[in-house]
Amino acid sequence: MEKYNIGDVWWVHFPYSEKEEIKRRPAIIIDDDTIAILAMYVTTKNKENNPYCIKIEDWKETGLKKESWTRIDKIVKVSEWNMDCKIGELSQRDLTKIMQLVKEILSQKFHEFSIIAIKNKNGEFLQKYDERWKSWLFPYVRSAENNKESVDCFTSSLLNEKIVTEYVTNSKHCKYSVSDDVYKIYNHKLYKLELNKNSYIEKEESFVIDGNKYKWMSIVEMEKDDRIMEVNDEIVAFVKKNLFEERIGI
Repeated sequence: MEKYNIGDVWWVHFPYSEKEEIKRRPAIIIDDDTIAILAMYVTTKNKENNPYCIKIEDWKETGLKKESWTRIDKIVKVSEWNMDCKIGELSQRDLTKIMQLVKEILSQKFHEFSIIAIKNKNGEFLQKYDERWKSWLFPYVRSAENNKESVDCFTSSLLNEKIVTEYVTNSKHCKYSVSDDVYKIYNHKLYKLELNKNSYIEKEESFVIDGNKYKWMSIVEMEKDDRIMEVNDEIVAFVKKNLFEERIGI
């Protein structure tokens, strides 16, 4: 009987629940139970629109032949009869990230945040400087039961007038939490507001409200800012896809 360790990568005859077929492919062991091994499969195809497709950074060291990703939403129990041979094992950084995200997806308790995209007449978006992240970010509100109400209340307070934002869409993102030092799955809701009249916050390129620093930035400027792209690239892409491209008619 083989010994299976958490983080090992094996060739597995992987069953498909929706089809009566079995395919040999790499899989990561996430439970060392030797009666039925809990595993998730590895793919060489990056599913860009799937937040649960997580890149294996150290794929060469693991023994994989190509750049690879793992699907943390594809977890099944497989029998020892399905196990073929060991390929290698995940690096510590890949193992830590993947196991933290597996715990998140199994709990189904995602971290809810609402992103507020406030756009001026020049097509620039309002950014708030976050001291914890040391970066400019889109203003956000932690989601709650009365999520729309909270977003409108925050935006009204910021602009010093009664505001009603427009809900656009939502998307899940897997990212590292600096404050908690773990990887988490975030459910980001996107709200938009276009300023069609002169507003006092448009008069200056940068300004301070209630001790917080704000400024206007274009998507292009955000993409050229190394710190923003390091900590918030998926949100910039999220807004760009749903709002910026809408503006230029793509």
